[in-house]
Amino acid sequence: MMLKRATLIILVLAVATPMFAQKMSWRKHRKLADELYGKANYAEAAENYEAAWKKKKRKKELIFKAGESYYLIKDYRKAAAAYLEVKDENDDYPLVGLKYARCLKQDGQYEKAIKEFRAFSDTYTGDGKAILQDIISNEIKGCELGLALPSGARSDLELLFAGTNVNTDEDEFAPFPVSNNQLYFSSSKGGKARIYVSTKVGKTWARAAVPANFPVIQNGHFANGSFSPDGDRYYFTICNAEKDKNYGDLTSRCELFVTKKSGNQWSRPERLPDYVNLEKITSTHPTVVHRSGLEIVYFASNRDGTRGGMDIWFISRDLAKDDLDFTFPMNLGPNVNTLGDELTPYYNRDENKLYFSSNGHISIGGFDIFKVQGEDVNWTAAENAGLPINSPADDFGYVENSSHTGGFLVSNRAFGGEKPNTRNSDIFEFTVEGRSMTVQGNVYARQTGEPIANVEVALYELGGNGNKSELNRRLFDNGSYIFEIAKGSRYEVEVSSPGYLTDVYQFAADDASVLTYGQPVFLASLEIEEPENPSSELSKNDATEIILEDVPNVPVFEEPEPVFEEPMPDTNPSVDANSGQEYEVTPKSASDKYIYRTSAPRHTGTYYKVQLAAVSKFKPNSSVFRKVKNEGRLDTELIIDRGLTRVLLADFFSLVEAKEALKAAKRSGFPKAYLVKYEDGIRHDKVR
Repeated sequence: MMLKRATLIILVLAVATPMFAQKMSWRKHRKLADELYGKANYAEAAENYEAAWKKKKRKKELIFKAGESYYLIKDYRKAAAAYLEVKDENDDYPLVGLKYARCLKQDGQYEKAIKEFRAFSDTYTGDGKAILQDIISNEIKGCELGLALPSGARSDLELLFAGTNVNTDEDEFAPFPVSNNQLYFSSSKGGKARIYVSTKVGKTWARAAVPANFPVIQNGHFANGSFSPDGDRYYFTICNAEKDKNYGDLTSRCELFVTKKSGNQWSRPERLPDYVNLEKITSTHPTVVHRSGLEIVYFASNRDGTRGGMDIWFISRDLAKDDLDFTFPMNLGPNVNTLGDELTPYYNRDENKLYFSSNGHISIGGFDIFKVQGEDVNWTAAENAGLPINSPADDFGYVENSSHTGGFLVSNRAFGGEKPNTRNSDIFEFTVEGRSMTVQGNVYARQTGEPIANVEVALYELGGNGNKSELNRRLFDNGSYIFEIAKGSRYEVEVSSPGYLTDVYQFAADDASVLTYGQPVFLASLEIEEPENPSSELSKNDATEIILEDVPNVPVFEEPEPVFEEPMPDTNPSVDANSGQEYEVTPKSASDKYIYRTSAPRHTGTYYKVQLAAVSKFKPNSSVFRKVKNEGRLDTELIIDRGLTRVLLADFFSLVEAKEALKAAKRSGFPKAYLVKYEDGIRHDKVR
């Protein structure tokens, strides 16, 4: 990922209230605006430049700077309103007329934008007019396309906001579904880009959390992840800001890394070779395809040989070898890459189609999503993906789910009351009607969480009298299953594999808005005693007794009806994890000297945990704690002298992230939860 300046700075200056603003002179507004702009706080800078201009309207450079600041945060409407005041003064404010017209275009005011593009073209007398004429011609064609596309918009495709458990007021991007109900994505919340995962429960995406078994990356922004088709490798980028480097409004350099799966753990990230990650060059947005015995990685880069700012490239390696011996990068050629920027490739292997985002092809906004068919360097002409995939704003990050019945994209478009402006990018989900209804899922070993390769799955239709009839029975050798089903019936799925106990579940295909049913299945080994059923309902008398330290007489929690939730492997996110053996620790705290026993992973450096409670008997499958499982891993610490077990939410490697998790814990029924600092695996004091 390459980050906008605004995402690299934690915003620390509050907006001045209107009453305070009235007392400030235009000079004070301008001075404050300059300071804010220098700290990349463009939103606050814009408001102060505008306030200064309103007090001193002959100082037109102030409203121009307001427009520049609004443009950087992609508030097209406010930028256009500011540029309007100086749109004809291109000698004093170079290309301001072009910027004004582009803001109108990205606000969807196509007819007005066409008029302004032509006016700028007719009056511009500066350098590079021939090149600008070509740019303006494409922009006008984009506006005309925007006026024409609504009549051909896809009525079978429904676009949905992914919800506030996924999206925030910061940027969310790089969605990657590993199934129809589990989504990995990236977010810049907390001031640092990192990778998160969310699980779909019913129709709602659960609150996102850091993946429980991923390696910890202490430095840089890590994002833009993509699994290999077999799930054994995860490619992603680590980005760092570089002084005096600029890629448009982007100010970071990114490199490609990979982590490999070993059991339930992921290896320490490996940087791809130097000929892929060239010095002073950005490489980002990897996506992975397996074809003809090769693993092919498509990615975006501005390396030598790029036609414009960023182009799509590819490398490949032999699948028979477990190494990083890739071919040298190849450019996908002129049908894909332009003199503009091409980003976020995604390849549909079933259709041999490549989807990508570009602002160099004719677009109805800034970045539009396009598709081409082919492979290697042989591609058809680029085709605009149309409405509602694209919008007047920036659209990118297109990816489909495993059943190709829908998928995800990223956009900064305004979207009703759920997203009122274009200032940040969010994840949207799309579904396609008219496709076959299916039941599908993945099969795992309960004890290890590993996929089971060879499974036999039978599908039964359930009758009203309790009878059932077998509709289909198939062997699946890839750890997943899928059947087509009919709307309105009740079904039973039976899953078996040699060496495991058979498991079944039932469902009713009675929701007209749902095209995909099913759930992951966890089979218990015949050789190991089956653990307590995590979905069993507990009685009131068997409810978990919660004893918060220093807070007596906490009422007993009653267990609600069990809700299906796809389990996540309860493992350590760090590559520095121990083997899971128990050890005893003496805290380094003035107020807490109780020795405790734990098997929690030990990390180097400072990190944090959220202490939820201390319990006389810890039941990990209690719904009391199930409520917060999406927020992190549950750790326990047995206080030896007191016979109590602390239950903690772990691990958080920044105080900002830890405080967000604390808020979530309190919302989930732990009002007395608090933060605890750890250093080199040892408990320290509470964080006040």
